[in-house]
Amino acid sequence: MPKISVGRSDEDFEEHGLKGTGVIGKHLVGENEEAHKANPIHFDLAKPHVMGVFGKRGTGKSYSLGTLAEELQTSGISDNLSTIIIDPMGIYWSMKRPNDRAASLLEDWGLNPDAFDANVYIPKGKVGEFEKGEMTYDDTFTLKPSNLTADEWAMAFGFEMNSETGILLERVISKMSENFEDYDIDRILEVIERFDFPDDVENRLQNRFMSAKEWGVFGEKSSLEEFTNRGQLSIIDVSVFGEMGDGWSVRSLVVGLLAKRILRRRMTARRIEEIDEMEGLNENEMPIVWMMIDEAHEFLPADGQTAASHPLMRWVKIGREPGVSLALATQQPAKLNPDALSQCDVILSHRLTSKEDIDSLGNIMHTYMRHDIQHYIDALPDKKGVGLLLDDNSERIYPIQMRPRKSWHAGGTPDAFED
Repeated sequence: MPKISVGRSDEDFEEHGLKGTGVIGKHLVGENEEAHKANPIHFDLAKPHVMGVFGKRGTGKSYSLGTLAEELQTSGISDNLSTIIIDPMGIYWSMKRPNDRAASLLEDWGLNPDAFDANVYIPKGKVGEFEKGEMTYDDTFTLKPSNLTADEWAMAFGFEMNSETGILLERVISKMSENFEDYDIDRILEVIERFDFPDDVENRLQNRFMSAKEWGVFGEKSSLEEFTNRGQLSIIDVSVFGEMGDGWSVRSLVVGLLAKRILRRRMTARRIEEIDEMEGLNENEMPIVWMMIDEAHEFLPADGQTAASHPLMRWVKIGREPGVSLALATQQPAKLNPDALSQCDVILSHRLTSKEDIDSLGNIMHTYMRHDIQHYIDALPDKKGVGLLLDDNSERIYPIQMRPRKSWHAGGTPDAFED
């Protein structure tokens, strides 16, 4: 039986075979309801990738992201990997529970329900809300205000840098950086009053910083480094910001700082790894990092910028060399930054019906596709978990049935029917 390995070059396949891959589904042969499952599809986990995971609501986008995370945790190279899931909906905590409700389906695939040692992190200032709601978490995270640039504050606050408030913000942060190695928001509030700006401008900036204190993400230190331990699955639950008017801005700030910090550390680690290679050693200084982002268009939008836009585009453009992978999941690929979309070397697309979204994929159609994207979508059977897998590495397109999750998926649609 021929082996299907997506995301892996011929050279790597000849050298490593299927080592460092995970089975994410099976190849579908045939069209529509006559399609049947054939060979397993192996996905390369060892090399950096930029992956797009698309599909309208209910077709399996978030489910598939969890499947990929499971394979990263159970592969033979998992100790050299670190997986981070950005969870804006609060659904991935359920990976800590086995998928007992799908036991018979898993058995058909030769699999068993399994729970994963996922570490769920929440903002430190939101512990009370989680405990009151009896919601699962393992630890907290904080950001240090002195680590933020004026541009990052401005994006989080929704200020233009060339506005009066933006100019004041720039001067305040510049003054803070010149005079203090570390500082908190209270110190920032004190310094704002020392500048000769109109009262309404100073009040506006002070009000935004006072609101920032209520976000619950700031502390005396940044704990973002904790998310890159070897073999660790970290779920960053930012769903708690959903009820805030500026919730997406806060989420983007967290993701932007995390992405920037990880890339910097991986770039430093890569230099050390290359020196080791020159000396005949073969050691991972720091694990390869996979970051998976659900609702990715909110962090990396086609129009405008967020505090996460620039750091994430750095991952997209230069991440292959230092060793960081990005999986961007969204219901609306047309609203995802087109430069990020065009750089995806692997795309998993579940069913899409919006012409705008289908066209966005068609615009990056690859020369190895014999038909337009609509043809392939129309040929898919109408089942959950079915999709198209486009692989730049092998220059192939595969209809795929994603495998069932071993762990519980909390993102299913509720209904009003009684059991």
